[in-house]
Amino acid sequence: MIGRMSALVLALLLVSASVFRCGADQAVKPKSGVCSDTEGTGNVFTLSVSRKLNHSSGEWSRTFSARKVHAGKSTGGILELEASQGNVECDGKGIMHVRVVVKESLGNGSGTMKSEKDDLLVFHPRHGKNVVLLNGGRSAQKLDLDDTLNSVVFTHRPLKNNELFEVRLDKRIIKNNHCFALGVMTHSPDTVQILPAMFKMMNGTWMYHNNALYGNSKELSKYGQDLNKIQARDRLGVMRREDGSIHFFMNGVDLGRAVANVPEPVYGIFELWYDAIKGTIVY
Repeated sequence: MIGRMSALVLALLLVSASVFRCGADQAVKPKSGVCSDTEGTGNVFTLSVSRKLNHSSGEWSRTFSARKVHAGKSTGGILELEASQGNVECDGKGIMHVRVVVKESLGNGSGTMKSEKDDLLVFHPRHGKNVVLLNGGRSAQKLDLDDTLNSVVFTHRPLKNNELFEVRLDKRIIKNNHCFALGVMTHSPDTVQILPAMFKMMNGTWMYHNNALYGNSKELSKYGQDLNKIQARDRLGVMRREDGSIHFFMNGVDLGRAVANVPEPVYGIFELWYDAIKGTIVY
């Protein structure tokens, strides 16, 4: 199978193929009496083949991708393609016959423009000493499970008004009966003092811990449900509204105004607090 894959890649590089957008499906037919390769000019299509193991099913999957390059211009968008191969005869010689279907998508090929993708929230590279970032900065995971603190992460940019910063709890253990913490701060992650637990910050920080709201290191009021009881796959979000109020969301449900008159800009804070092991930003 690998040999066949290699032959397909080689064929796409060596055989002059007509490529059609938006689902056009045409066979590439060699001209009579012409078997030599033709070096293309202008638009160039580069093929990539990926082979990955699905650890759940134990099966291997293969995907094709292509990138279009305009001569003398910047790289174009990612292309999706389907390709098949066969053998044809040309002047007594056996050559490869390929058929390709190419669909061009804008931006990064996922339907999301590059500028929009760059604006999606991820965790800031500066964080607590007991956490590592995964999944392109979308996920945070605790390193030392015996260290219940030092696992705070921040958003890489300020939250926009009415923008939901939502984190899914991917994994937790049942050991200390404390779990999860979320909030906002007016400090920049580039310069803020990173404490073992950020709700103890003396100013500019508002956090939802346990079943209470904390502001400037003090408990302000009881609020919502007890976060120590949440389970893996539960989601907790925080939002600063245009009026300066802070709202928290549990599994998409607004828990109501938590704090009023919070100045902007604010950055999101997420803590892998005690039994929380891993969390991921939800888009």
